[in-house]
Amino acid sequence: MAVAFVVLGFLIVGNAEELAQQKGLDSPLLHYAVGYVCILFFGGGIIVLIRQLLRAGPVMEIDGRGILWRRWSDQIIPWSAVVRAESSKVYGQNFLCLWLDAPEHYPSRSTLGKLSGLNKGMGFGDISLSMQGTDQSFERLVEVVDAHLASRDHRVGTGSAPE
Repeated sequence: MAVAFVVLGFLIVGNAEELAQQKGLDSPLLHYAVGYVCILFFGGGIIVLIRQLLRAGPVMEIDGRGILWRRWSDQIIPWSAVVRAESSKVYGQNFLCLWLDAPEHYPSRSTLGKLSGLNKGMGFGDISLSMQGTDQSFERLVEVVDAHLASRDHRVGTGSAPE
C-alpha cells in the first residue's frame, strides 16, 4: 500500500495544475503539498519496511539479563529497570507496555523511538513491545516477561544499584 501511495503522490504532483483547474482553484499549491506529503511519508515507510525485511538475526531476545529489542536499540534493558508491564490493544494490535525506572538510560536508536514520547503521553508506557513480524505469539511474550518480572529481585530505588 505504501508503494501505491507513493505512486499516487507522484501522479498528484505531475498533474497538480490540471487537478487545480478541474476543481476551480487558482493555485495548484494544495495538490503539490498533498502529493509531496504522500511521497515523503509513505516513501519513508517503504525505507523502514525494507530495512526490517533485510535485518538478519532475532528481533527480540528475552533472558535472565533483560529484554533486547533490536527495533528499539541494541542495548539490553535489565529487569531491574522495569517498573511495570501491562498489556494493551489498539485496533486489534497487541502491545506489552513497559514503564521504566529511568527511561533516559535506555534511549532508542531507531525510528520507533521517535514516537515513544507520543506513546507515553497516550498511556502506553516508555516502550511498547509488539510481536508483529516475529514468529512468536503475543501470549508467549506476556508469559515470558511476567515470569521474569515475578522472579526478579524486588529492590526499590533508581535502578542505579550495582547488578
